[in-house]
Amino acid sequence: MQLHGHKHHVTVTGRCCSQPPDEATLHAAELAYARAGQALRDGKLLSPGEALALAGPEARTKETLFSIARTIVWEHGGNLDEVVNLLGERFPDLA
Repeated sequence: MQLHGHKHHVTVTGRCCSQPPDEATLHAAELAYARAGQALRDGKLLSPGEALALAGPEARTKETLFSIARTIVWEHGGNLDEVVNLLGERFPDLA
């Protein structure tokens, strides 16, 4: 069933996003891709399960896809849900 003017797609994270994302969200996603890639290269990007298992001061030096998306959206605007979903598509093993 198609609702008039409502188009959604399901991402690998199992969530729906509106199509297409607005410019602010696309810009935020590009910044988040770069930040997540750098965190991955530096060994500071955790999966959600790893983040739950890790506690203490060391946990504060690590990032998750959500924490990266949240920070970028706070700084630059955009839709947090869509940025998280786009990151999940780019880094499915860490979503």
